[in-house]
Amino acid sequence: MMPPKDAFTKEELQVTSRLRQMKLSGMADALENQLRDPNADLASFMDRIIEIVNTEWQNRYDKKFSRFLKQAKLRYPAADLDESIYDPGRMLDTASIERLNTCHWVEEGRNLLITGLTSSGKTYLSNALCISAIRQFKTVRYIRASILMGELEQSRIKGCYLEYIQKLAKIDLLAVDDFGLMPLDLDKCRDFF
Repeated sequence: MMPPKDAFTKEELQVTSRLRQMKLSGMADALENQLRDPNADLASFMDRIIEIVNTEWQNRYDKKFSRFLKQAKLRYPAADLDESIYDPGRMLDTASIERLNTCHWVEEGRNLLITGLTSSGKTYLSNALCISAIRQFKTVRYIRASILMGELEQSRIKGCYLEYIQKLAKIDLLAVDDFGLMPLDLDKCRDFF
C-alpha cells in the first residue's frame, strides 16, 4: 500500500480549480480525495465517476434542503419520524402517519388537522411532516396562529393584505400551530379561512 499523496500535479490542480470555478466544489472535493487516496486506482473508472458525481449531487441537495428548512422557520428543525412513532404507548395510527409522510396530501391540496392533549407532541409531529415535505422540496412555512393573525391584521392596516395573502398562497404547506389558543372575532375567522 502506498502512502497518501500530499501534492498534486499541475494538471490535477488545474482540473480541481476549474471544477470550483464552474461551481462544482463537491466534485472538486471528491476528486481531491481520490487523488490523495493511494488505493483509488483499485476502483473502476465508472465507480470513481459515480462517487464524484454523487458527492456533487449530495452537496447541492444538502444546500437546497438547508435553504428550504431555514425558510420554513420550524420550531423543531430536527424533528423526524423515527422509530418512536411505533411505540404502542403513544397510541398513534402509524399507517396513517406513514401515508402522511409521503406528502401526497399536500400535492392533493388537502388540509391536515392534528389534535391531541397538551404536550402530546402535536407540534413535533407537524414539524416532522413539514420536514418530509421539505425533503421533496415543497415550500413550507410554520407559524403560530396568533402570529399569523397579527400579520394578517398588520397587512390590512398597511394596505398590503392581498399581497400578503398571495404570498401565503404560493406556499405548498402552511403549518399553523396553536390554533384555538386565542380569542377569535369574525374578522380573524374570515382572515384565517
